[in-house]
Amino acid sequence: MKRVFWLLLSLLLAAAPAQAQETAPDALVRDTAERMLEVLRERRGELDERPQMVFDLVEEIVLPHFDFELMSRYVLARNWRGASDEQRSRFVEEFRHLLVRTYATSLAEYSGQRIEYLPLRGDPARGRVTVSTVIKQNGGGPDIPVDYNLRRTESGWKVFDVIIEGLSLVQNYRGSFASAIRRQGLDGLIDDLAARNANRRDA
Repeated sequence: MKRVFWLLLSLLLAAAPAQAQETAPDALVRDTAERMLEVLRERRGELDERPQMVFDLVEEIVLPHFDFELMSRYVLARNWRGASDEQRSRFVEEFRHLLVRTYATSLAEYSGQRIEYLPLRGDPARGRVTVSTVIKQNGGGPDIPVDYNLRRTESGWKVFDVIIEGLSLVQNYRGSFASAIRRQGLDGLIDDLAARNANRRDA
């Protein structure tokens, strides 16, 4: 994945403070993007001095807006159906850690890109929508389209896929993980993810 993919994902999917009333999905993306940009500007000095702090920020403000179980089901596809409860639980946890460490690394790459928000696609009453954005690059670089697929859950709108320049996060991981499972089995994939996540945490 391109670094810009993870950078933009981190910026746009940071969670807003919990509210009693459900926030519309397009408003959620807009409001939380601005909040994250503000955090980056105000705490840049702290982040430069304590890079590890970014992992805590991701855990605190990014994760609540992801539906990791649904993402995991889509990523594993038929392998999810054949997995035990323990395997499913382990995979969801390690997949979550994988995204955390990737997002945390990407936050340091922000350099003032602007975000343009497009009209919401889909009917919120049906429980699934797409929030479309365009990233305006500095220096006149090409625009980058980024779409966020969300679904309504009991705890609010959750992201279950992200598409940048036509590339789906879910489909990307589905392909790479399917190849790994063919080589080493589902347990082997989970063990490999766990080892990589542990190495990054210890670094």
